Order: sequence, then C-alpha cells, then structure tokens
Amino acid sequence: MSLLKRLSHRLIGPMLLLIGVASTGAQAAVSLAGTRLIFDGAFREVSIDVINRSPREVLLQAWLSSAAGESDGVSDDLPFALTPHLSQLPANGKQALRILYEGVGMPQGRESLLHLYVMEIPRRAEGENPLSIAIRQRINVFYRPPGLPGDPADSAQELLWNLTRDATGATSLRVSNRSAYHASLQNLRLDGIDGKRDVSDYLLLPPGTTRTLPLGTDEPANNRWQHLSFNALTDYGGQRNYRAEVDWHLPFKARLLPDTAHLEAPES
Repeated sequence: MSLLKRLSHRLIGPMLLLIGVASTGAQAAVSLAGTRLIFDGAFREVSIDVINRSPREVLLQAWLSSAAGESDGVSDDLPFALTPHLSQLPANGKQALRILYEGVGMPQGRESLLHLYVMEIPRRAEGENPLSIAIRQRINVFYRPPGLPGDPADSAQELLWNLTRDATGATSLRVSNRSAYHASLQNLRLDGIDGKRDVSDYLLLPPGTTRTLPLGTDEPANNRWQHLSFNALTDYGGQRNYRAEVDWHLPFKARLLPDTAHLEAPES
C-alpha cells in the first residue's frame, strides 16, 4: 500500500500540525515557485508549482486559509477549491497546485488576502529513526477582483504618511493606504542629521487601512528626521526602493527611486 493510501484516511491535519511544531531548524526538501501568488479575478483559477528537490518522495498536504483563519491543516469556509489537497510528490518531482474560485463570495471593491499552507512529510527509509519531521511553509495569496481602480504597482507611492509629536513628546509615524491593493513594505526607516532609526522590518498594509507606528518619547525636540525610506514588494516578489522628504506639518508621499523603476523579479 502506498504512503498516500496509508495516511489519507487518518486525521492528517492534526497530525501534521503536531509534527510541524517540532520542525524548527529542519531544512525543507520542498520549495514553492514563488514567494507570493496573485489571483487575477479575471480568471477562474491560478496555479503555483511545488518542487521536491530531494532524492526521496514526500507526502504533501496543502490548504487555504483566510488571513485571520487557523493554520491547523483544515481549509476555512472559503469560496475556493485547492487541488490536490493531498498528494505524493516523487523524488526530484514537481506538482502544480491549483486554486479555483467559485465565482462568488469574495469582496469585489478591494483586494483580499489569503494564506496558502504547504506541509511536507518525508518518507522514512528502512532502518532510520521512525520520527519524521514535517515542515510547513506559508505564502500570501492576493485575490484581486477584476476592474479595481488604479495600478497595483503604484500603491506604495500613493501611501500617505504623517510624522507627528503629541503634547507628551511622543512621536509617531502614521501611514494610510487609500488604494484598493495591499502594500507590502520592508526595511522602513527614518534618517536625518543624527543618524537613522529603523521603524519596521516588514509592514503589510491592507486596502483602506491606517497604521500608527509609535517611535517613543526619546526623540529630540528639534525636527531631526529628514527622510523616510523603504522597499516595496512587487507582484513578482522583487523590490522597488522609495524615498520621501519628511514634512512635520503636512502629509507626504514617497517617490520611486529612478534606478529601481523596473519590476525586478527575485532569483530562482
């Protein structure tokens, strides 16, 4: 009997979750063909390849979850079908995961965030320790309805920033995303005559939201911050660099630096 048949009738989700907890430090044999996935709502499905780079077959489980859902191996009640949910990936093999949309049930006025989970369990060779280490990976899936206004590539430079100080002396950086798309930012920082201040390593801004990032009360009384800079992730997982002149009195926007105006895809 195959590995898939022996395991498919058991409680796969809870078992994988339990083993996944013990996977810290393990190296994945399975990799995904991208770091994020854009589901264009003009089409009924999207796919992503899963690649087994090891010389052994693995059992693969995949499921979808809402951004606020549980990651226990059971898909949320979403209007999507994921296939195959459970499969056996041969050594050095490749498998396409397909996500199909039912056509109704998702917001149409903005982009939505889902999570795609992929769990692998390597097949145990004879004579080895019976403990199998499962490794769980997760990437963001952005469902993008057709007909949304604006260009998703422009969402980062349309962010509205405010740098303020209240009566107690506490300084905050506020950012508003008024677009219909998610903005994924990395390496957000302020710099000025006294050095630099790292604000956030990673910041995901859903459509129509505002985030306030406290900077503390130890800021000098003078307006020392002069520039804001960050990297924004593209649809392909590449990065574009942005920089803004800080205005302490009015909202401001960042501009795309000319040398990163192209869409840069990550190395495979």
